Amino acid sequence: MMEMNNQLMQRIFGTYQDQMNRDYLQPSTSHIVSCSIEKHHKNIGETQNSLFHKNTLAQILFEVFDKFEPEFIQAISPLIIKLNQDVVTGIPNNGVYKLDVDNEIFVQLDQLGSNQFQEVAVHQKQLGIKSNLGISYKLLRKDKETLDALIKVMKQLNYFLSLHGGVESTIAIADFVSEHQEKKLLLPPYIFIQWLYPISSFRDSYIS
Repeated sequence: MMEMNNQLMQRIFGTYQDQMNRDYLQPSTSHIVSCSIEKHHKNIGETQNSLFHKNTLAQILFEVFDKFEPEFIQAISPLIIKLNQDVVTGIPNNGVYKLDVDNEIFVQLDQLGSNQFQEVAVHQKQLGIKSNLGISYKLLRKDKETLDALIKVMKQLNYFLSLHGGVESTIAIADFVSEHQEKKLLLPPYIFIQWLYPISSFRDSYIS
C-alpha cells in the first residue's frame, strides 16, 4: 500500500503540477442552501425520491469530516459536484457547492457550463460510469502522509454510504483526455473525485 501510494503521488504531481497551481473557485454567497446537521447524534436519515435529501447528504459528510482534523479537511477542501436537479432534494440548482458545517449551509461556488458537462461526460465514459453527484478533493501537499489521509477520507465516505444503504461510489483521478489527447483536470486543482450513484448500477472501483 505504501509503495502504491508513493507511485500514485509521483504520477499525480508529474502529470498535473501546473494545473494544481490554479484555482478559479472562490468562496461566494451567490446561492446558499440551509441544511440541518445532528452534531451529537448518529442519525443519518432516509432518502425518498432522490439519491439524498440535502440534510442526509450534509449529515453523512459531517460524520466523515468529523473523524479528521479540521485543518486537514480545510486543506483538501471537499466540494460537492451536482449535475442533476433531482439528485439532491432541497438543493434546486446544479453546480459546485461546499458544505459549511458550522453554519449548516451549502454554499454554491460556481455554476457548470456546457463545456464542463461535456468534460464530465468524457471523464465518466472513460471510467464506465454514470453519476450526477460527486465529491472532489484537493491534494496540494506532496507527501505520502497527506495522500494516505485523503484516501482514508474517501474510504470513510464509502463506509458511511454502506451504513446509509442504497448508494455506492467510484473513486478516481478527476481528469479526462481532451480532443487533443491532453490529460486535463475537471476542476483544477481538485485532483480526486468520488462519484456517487445508486447501488448495483456499477461495480465499486478504487484508484490503483
